[in-house]
Amino acid sequence: MRILSLLLPLLIFSAAEAADIKRPATVNFSSCVKPEWPKESLRKEESGTVYIKFLIDEEGKVLDTSIQKSSGSALLDEAAVNGIQRCGFTPATLNDVAVRGWQKMQYVWSLETDEFLRKTKENVAKYRTAALAGDAGSIYQLAQLFRKGIGFPFDNDKYIKLLRLSAEHSYAEAEYELGANYTSGVLLPKDLDQALIWYQRAADHGNAAAQYRLAEFYASGTTVLSDPAQAAAWYRRAAEQGDHDAEVALGRMYETGQQGQKNTGQATIWYRRAADAGNTEAAYLLGNLYLQAKDVEQAVPWLTMAANDRIENAEAALANLYFSGAGMPQNDVEGMRFLRRAAMAGNGPAMRQLGLMLSQGLRAAVDTDEGKVWLDRAARLGHPGRPDEPVHFAF
Repeated sequence: MRILSLLLPLLIFSAAEAADIKRPATVNFSSCVKPEWPKESLRKEESGTVYIKFLIDEEGKVLDTSIQKSSGSALLDEAAVNGIQRCGFTPATLNDVAVRGWQKMQYVWSLETDEFLRKTKENVAKYRTAALAGDAGSIYQLAQLFRKGIGFPFDNDKYIKLLRLSAEHSYAEAEYELGANYTSGVLLPKDLDQALIWYQRAADHGNAAAQYRLAEFYASGTTVLSDPAQAAAWYRRAAEQGDHDAEVALGRMYETGQQGQKNTGQATIWYRRAADAGNTEAAYLLGNLYLQAKDVEQAVPWLTMAANDRIENAEAALANLYFSGAGMPQNDVEGMRFLRRAAMAGNGPAMRQLGLMLSQGLRAAVDTDEGKVWLDRAARLGHPGRPDEPVHFAF
C-alpha cells in the first residue's frame, strides 16, 4: 500500500475593481512539509479531500483556519490543517499594501491499495491505446496521471507536453487548464497573453470555467480593452451552465449597472442561484441587497450563512444587527464577536468601528490602547477615525 497526497491551491482570479486592487495571499510550496498521515486513519484506510481556508496576516503568518469541506475524517482534516499552516505564506495586498486575507487550499489524502493500483493500470492501458489513436480526452487523462503522480512518478514536463497536445486537439478542458497554468505562473511561466488565447479557445468550445475567466479579462481590461458588454455576455454563458462564480459576477453587474441600467431584481435572481448552491459570497451579496431594501428578516439567514464561512463583510453586517437588535435579539457579546472576526480578517470599516468602540467603552470595556491599534490599522487602509467620533450601528 502506498500513500499519495497532493497539496493544491484553489486558484483565485478576480477582476480589478475600479478603486481598489486586492491580490490574495499565496503559499510558498517549497516551504511546505508534507502533513503526517495519522496512524489511526492509515489503519482504517481513510482517504479524501479537505478544503481549508487560512487567514494570513500582514507578515504572512497564519492567524486562523476554517474547514470549508471535510475529507470525511476529522483526523485527516486536523492533520492537513496542522501541516499546511506551517507553510510559508505571502500576505494579501490592497493597492500594494500588505493586508490580512484568506487563502483557500485543498489537500488530497489518497491510498494506493492493491485495488487502486489494479484499476490504475487498467486506466493507463486504456488511455494509452486511445491516446495513440489521437483521442484528445485520453491524452488529457494521461496528463493528469503525470501531474498527480498516479501510476507514474510526478513529471511536470510530461504533464505539460501532454496537456498542450490535448489542447492543440481542441479538448476544451485541456485548453482551459493550459490557460490556468499560464495565469498562475506555477507550472508554466506566467503569460496572460497566452492565457487569454487558450481561455478563448476553451470558451468557444463551451467550457464554463473558461467563459468565466474570459469574462474577467474583459471586465478588468487585462491584456484586452475593457469591455463590459463582452464581459456580461461571457458571464451569462458561464452562468447559464451553472458556474456559480459567473452567477455572482453577473449579479454584481446588474447590481452596479456595469452592463446597462441597474437591475436589483436580476441581481437578486443570480445571487440567489449561487447562494442556493452554497456560494457564501453570493449569500452575503444577497443578504446585503435585502438590507438595502430594509428587509432585515430576509437578510439575516443569508448573512448568517456567509458569516459562518468567515466572509468578513457579512461578519461586520451581522455584528451591527446584533448591536442594534434588528431582526434578532439584541446581543452585545455576539455583536462584538462578529465585529472582531471581521476586523481580524482585514475589513477596514470593521477595524475602524472596533477601534472607536474600544476607545469609548461602547458595548465593551474601555481599552484605549487596543482601540488605537485598530484605528491605526484602519487608517492605513483608508478608513481613518478619531477616538471620540460618534459610533453608528448602521446596517
